[in-house]
Amino acid sequence: MAFAASVLSFMLENLQKPVILTGAQVPIHALWNDGRENLLGALLMAGQYIIPEVCLFFQNQLFRGNRATKVDNRRFAAFCSPNLPPLATVGVDITINRELVRKASSKDRLVVCSCMERDVGLLRLFPGIPASLVRAFLQPPLKGVVMETFGSGNGPTKPDLLQELQAAAERGLVIVNCTHCLQGTVTSDYASGTALAGAGVISGFDMTSEAALAKLSYVLGQPGLSLDDRKKLLAQDLRGEMTLPAVDECWSSLQGSTLSRAVSWLLRLSISQEAEALRDALIPSLALAAAHSGDLEALQALEELGSGLSLEDPIGQTLLRVAAQRGHAGVVAMLLQRGVDVNARDQDGLSPLLLAVRGRHRGVTGLLRAAGACLSPQELEDAGTELCRLASRADSEGLRVWWQAGADLGQPGYDGRSALHIVEAAGNPEVTDLLQSLEGAVGAQARGPVSPPLWCPLTQLPSPVAPSASQSRLQTGSRG
Repeated sequence: MAFAASVLSFMLENLQKPVILTGAQVPIHALWNDGRENLLGALLMAGQYIIPEVCLFFQNQLFRGNRATKVDNRRFAAFCSPNLPPLATVGVDITINRELVRKASSKDRLVVCSCMERDVGLLRLFPGIPASLVRAFLQPPLKGVVMETFGSGNGPTKPDLLQELQAAAERGLVIVNCTHCLQGTVTSDYASGTALAGAGVISGFDMTSEAALAKLSYVLGQPGLSLDDRKKLLAQDLRGEMTLPAVDECWSSLQGSTLSRAVSWLLRLSISQEAEALRDALIPSLALAAAHSGDLEALQALEELGSGLSLEDPIGQTLLRVAAQRGHAGVVAMLLQRGVDVNARDQDGLSPLLLAVRGRHRGVTGLLRAAGACLSPQELEDAGTELCRLASRADSEGLRVWWQAGADLGQPGYDGRSALHIVEAAGNPEVTDLLQSLEGAVGAQARGPVSPPLWCPLTQLPSPVAPSASQSRLQTGSRG
């Protein structure tokens, strides 16, 4: 029923009246059943109230159809709406949450969208899922996948698994990330979530899996849309199926041609006191949207309006931080040329460099490092545990980008072991050679043209040059 309600919510566009699904846990012919109450409640809501949505009525509650999911097969309260309160509750009084009910458009006629894509699927990740299994699942004729991940949208970050996801996304497969938790939303707070986004996976925010699958089927079934157009539609709230974060909602609504039109309109705005006040109010949001989408032309146009590029929103988001997180090297290069603060941190203490590293944006990381960006002492200390995690998964790409950011590859993790200890113990010669070559490159730069072998005893180092701290840890550890 949750799947049916979700699909109908996308198929029936411009609804003017309620469409309500209901059912029963116990057949209506049984003496003790919930069928009669559910049917009468659904008829009451459909006949007496203007709620122009596809809804689901169960156990005295009216849910938005694409927000409902089944949580119990034994109790009469079989359905819930985890991330949105009920639209209405029936008791002694009937309470309608008017602020949640979507408004009907009296100008538009009802459209029944019957072109729904059937080649979509649902993939639930689990710890240790083989990349070969994921590769087999993502093969044609599949056109779209809803991928259920852990917690706030996290998943395994094994290099081979990420490569399979990225390869599938590059050949046009649309992958939507939904959490398998009932409550909460997909975020990029953790490195694993950022890594999935870097592989081309689209955030499903707080959609249920049923709604995400229905939305994917609807969007992929629309004719004449490019792949980018489909991704933009998936990132928008079309039928009240998801809650967009305030900043992301602004960015999503200002993508592409809409953003360009908004900037062009500002350029044409007549100069007056009111116009200047309006510009001052709109420019920060437009600039953040441009940085989010990598729109260099829009940023340059905003700069022509006299807007500085060292903008900051109430939570400390800067243009550089946004562009670095999204991996837009062109925008990052432009901002660095304008002299923005390369080490500015937001309220969470996250720097542009750390966000670029988490997203595995090597080009952006190189630009930031060349401009003087550096990880904080705390970030460098915490890097040891992250490097050990990457080493245990033989994640060469992750190790390279952390090294590029200035992390010490000999930094021990929480258990005192370094990344090199872990790869040596695992018997992985390729990653071992990589770590040795990277650490050797650092040592060569510090010592000059003459460099001893990386693994020579401390007593054989040429005098008077002393070993670096990272070399000392590696050399001592290799004898341990």
